[in-house]
Amino acid sequence: MRYVVADTNALIAPFKRKFNIDMELERILGSYTIVVPEPLLGELEKLAETNIHARGALKLAKSRDVRKTRSRGDNAVLELAKKVKGIVMTNDAELISRARKAGLNVIRLREGCRLQLVAD
Repeated sequence: MRYVVADTNALIAPFKRKFNIDMELERILGSYTIVVPEPLLGELEKLAETNIHARGALKLAKSRDVRKTRSRGDNAVLELAKKVKGIVMTNDAELISRARKAGLNVIRLREGCRLQLVAD
């Protein structure tokens, strides 16, 4: 089982770009579990007040494996990915760079609605 640690934009993307995140992850990984750092729920709740895509992302996040972290934001994503030896799922260039420097693999959105694994 592979763990995929999602950041906020990765959770919003399926609703904004209209694709099935589970089908895409299964296509590139086979078996997987999406893990969400708990602090991201707060970010999504705030965004959901004014953003319809964030409302869908919040429901998605709550339906997955939510785990507590000491950190917030991107640091929470990296902390959790290191802890579970997971793959970071994001389209944030800075987070991708930080994840790669930390030796973590990354899944990013390509071609509008296709996910791509960026691995060593």
